[in-house]
Amino acid sequence: MAKARYYHPDYRQAEVSAIVEALDQGNSVSVIGPPSIGKTNLLRFLDQERLSVTDPNSPWMRYAPNSLEQGPVVAINIDPNALLPALPSERGRIAAEAWPGFELLTHRTTITPQLYPVLHRRRNDQPDDTLLDQVERLQARFESAHLEVTDFEDYLHAHLALRHLENIINATLTSHRVQQTPIRLAYFMDEFERLLGAMPDYFFVALRSIRDRFKYSVMFVTFTRNSLDYLSGERLAVLEPFIELFNDSTVYLRPFGDDDAWRMIEQLEQRSVSKDDYALGLLIRETGGFAGLLRAGFKHTERLAEIAARDYRQAITQGATLLSAEPNIQAECATLLRGLNREEIATLYAVVNTRRDLNPVLVRELVNKSLLAQDNAGIRVIPPVLAAYIANTPTPPEGRAVTPPVTLPEV
Repeated sequence: MAKARYYHPDYRQAEVSAIVEALDQGNSVSVIGPPSIGKTNLLRFLDQERLSVTDPNSPWMRYAPNSLEQGPVVAINIDPNALLPALPSERGRIAAEAWPGFELLTHRTTITPQLYPVLHRRRNDQPDDTLLDQVERLQARFESAHLEVTDFEDYLHAHLALRHLENIINATLTSHRVQQTPIRLAYFMDEFERLLGAMPDYFFVALRSIRDRFKYSVMFVTFTRNSLDYLSGERLAVLEPFIELFNDSTVYLRPFGDDDAWRMIEQLEQRSVSKDDYALGLLIRETGGFAGLLRAGFKHTERLAEIAARDYRQAITQGATLLSAEPNIQAECATLLRGLNREEIATLYAVVNTRRDLNPVLVRELVNKSLLAQDNAGIRVIPPVLAAYIANTPTPPEGRAVTPPVTLPEV
């Protein structure tokens, strides 16, 4: 059995604290980051099934002080790859298309063990028949929600899916509130681009209505490669009620800082052999701390140790050029670029080719994504290995189109 990865308590401290603190304040959060940045491990680090509820090192304890009075934040992971196929649309196209989203949220809520309504008996407490009856009614409502959402004999089940989701959320929040053990819910939506492309506008406007009904008790976290405004495109006017939930809390995933980068290298060395520290330091600088590039470059550390340069900066430049010729590094750079939109890719190529007619909005977005650095010396592409790859790859790759979940019919 594979050993579970160890995460230092301070792993990605800036981003983790920003996400959890925003949720603790009752705000929804938009998390934006390019490919190769290490999003998957961030999600694993925040996974509450990995953590003890009372672990003082848990980010859900360290960065959520309001949990003491308002209750813990329970994270519910929503994976668009788990969407069921849309229903036949004879009795309502919008309801049929939105049903997979409501079904997924209802299902994931029902299987999250912390959310099941139970009677919390305290020592020496006398049985309270009224409270017991109330909790039992809430249990029945909780248990029936997913069955009713998937009751295909009732032709209105797709139309009522939103109501069943509301009922199950209300049941779990009420059962905890009446026993003075409140909780809060946060739906983590990974690959939100795919959910946005798969669900009709009605679905997201309905999520806003849920947020308004259970204000400060239900939040959403989206993980995307671009801003929600950009992804919404021509749908922005309709989706604005949902999108504006995230206006105050946008977190850009940055590459690893030195501490996290060295910790990752230590874990890579556990599966291999120890490498030369000087070469490893060059690797961190050349890859900029991008997790995917760091992992891909680790196997070439011995070649970096052979670099003879006048100074450290020149050694970084030479090492970046050397790495950019390696097939696995080229594949990682291409993956990173394809995760951007067409305009962002063109801007990176324009910077490498020393063009000056740059869109300031795109420049700012790429700076936020840690793909451009801007200072008194001008603008340059980072990390250095990506700049070297672009310089030696004249034809830019096409930005990757958002692929719908495989359960949805092809257009």
